[in-house]
Order: sequence, then structure tokens, then C-alpha cells
Amino acid sequence: MDSILPRSARRGWLWVVVGAVAVVAIIVGVIATPLARAAAHNSVAAQHSSAPTASAVAVPVPSLPIPQLPSGSAGTAPQVSPEALAQKMQAAIQSASPGTQVGIDVVDTTSGATVADLDSGQQFYTASVVKLLIALDELNSRGWQTDPATTAQLEQMLSASDDDIADTLWDADGGDAIVTRMADLMGLTGTSAPSDASQWGETLTTAQDVVTVYRYLLSTVPQPARDVIMTGLQGAEQTAADGTDQYFGIPDGLTGADWAIKQGWMSLDDSTTLDTTGLVGAGAGQPLRYVVVVLSRQPAGVSWTTGGNALTAGVRVLQGTVD
Repeated sequence: MDSILPRSARRGWLWVVVGAVAVVAIIVGVIATPLARAAAHNSVAAQHSSAPTASAVAVPVPSLPIPQLPSGSAGTAPQVSPEALAQKMQAAIQSASPGTQVGIDVVDTTSGATVADLDSGQQFYTASVVKLLIALDELNSRGWQTDPATTAQLEQMLSASDDDIADTLWDADGGDAIVTRMADLMGLTGTSAPSDASQWGETLTTAQDVVTVYRYLLSTVPQPARDVIMTGLQGAEQTAADGTDQYFGIPDGLTGADWAIKQGWMSLDDSTTLDTTGLVGAGAGQPLRYVVVVLSRQPAGVSWTTGGNALTAGVRVLQGTVD
């Protein structure tokens, strides 16, 4: 027969047993805690898996607030609207030549997007920009065929902005009828012949219409005829046939970019006309994908230097956008 321990001895033994159980519970808890954490981590990871395991234990995961980006900030700099960009150009021009009115249209011919736009439907004098129409009309009248003499004549008229050649072709091809024919051919809605048929520089046009002319040149004019005009525009000389520095605006404002330009300048009793127009590449050696047109009516008596510098300041606003 087993001996029975006294009450006091049994009480001591009981405390030993209780203590041992507590120790075991603590050890189990210590071991269970990281296991539970691991199970929780695995259950979160399982949410990203396309094939969750059947044995995964659902462990509630607290939802954390996700910081929101400010409106309009998608990780990139906010885009400037065409109107806002053109207004910056206008402000730069008017700062250098107060009282100047401008018509601006800048278009990406690859995407069709308008980059800058301000009063692009307002009429301004073309001055020598009309030589684009004179050249296109001459080539069109020949069925877009070229010959060495015509090629040399048109390239000289465009590259040096040669007024004598323009006078000869204007008179030979019908004067203001040239403007009417080309407006009809290209759908120029804001272009009209000069009130004095002998003054081709007083032809009226809009920035929108000049953009249309360049787009027609790139998309519709057959390659041999297009090459004649593009050679003249890309080979524009810094000093024009009349001695004017014609590198204002696009050439001086977008240094480092490739371009093909047709500039215009003219003085009248009540105003001074300075226009910079052309095709611009997005960096040296890049395709000429942008059409840049800035037409201006400046106060009478403004010098070519002041007026030209004003357009250069305006076009310079486009740096980093079209070059």
C-alpha cells in the first residue's frame, strides 16, 4: 500500500506542480508568438499570390491609410496649357517691345497637339512670309515638276528672302491671283490678297493659316517640289538680300535646334511687321516635327533690332518644349 504524504507535504508538492505548469505555459507562449507572427506574415503574402494555399490561416490585417498625391500631381510636372504658354510668349515680346500685338500658333505635327495658341485666327501682314505662297504657286503651275533654273530661283528667293525674285514671279504669275489660288488649294480661311495688288508684302494671313501651309508642304506637296522649298528654308542665310539680319525669333530663340524658316519684316507708316515662322526639330538632328508661327504688329518706328529681339525673347519661352 502506497504511503500517504502528510497534508503539508502534499501542499508543497501541489505548488511544485502548479509552478511547473506555469513555466511550460510561458515557454509555449514564447514559442507560439513568433509562429503566430509568421502565420500572420504568410497570410499577408498570400494575398499577393495567385494560388493561395488551402491551409492558410485567416489573420486580420489592419488597413493602413494610403497618402494621397495632391490633385494634378501624377509624378510628373503639371502640363502648361497652350493658352498659358502663348501668354508667356506674348508677355516676353511685349516686355521688349511694348504695344506689340501677336498671333501665335505652335503645333506638334506628329501628334497633332497644339503646343501654344493665342489669337491664332487674327490677321497680320505676311511681309516676306508670302514668298511661301509664291514658291508653292510656281511649282504647282508646273505640275510640281522641277528644273535646275526654277530650283535655283526658288531656293534663292527663300533662303535670302530675295525681293527681286519675288517681284518677278509675282508679276509673271498673276499678282494677287497667286494668293487666291493658294488659299483655295490649301483651304486658307484667314488669308486674303493685298488691297494694293502690287504690294505682295501686304497680303493678310493668320498664324493658323501659316501652320496649314507648312502642314500642306509636309504632307501633300510631292517630294521633289518639297525638297526645293525645304532646301531654301533650311539654308536660310543670316543676312538677307536686303542686308537684314533674319535670324531673329526661331534661330536665335531656339539655339541648338534644327529648323527651316521663313521670316518676314516690313515697315509701314502706322506699324512695323515682324514675323518668324518655320519648322523646328526636337533637338539637333531630329525630325522637324513642330510648326512654330509668331506673327506680330509692332508700333511704327520700332527698329529691326528691337522688334527682332522681342520675337526672339518670345520664342525662347519654347526652349525645352519644342527643342
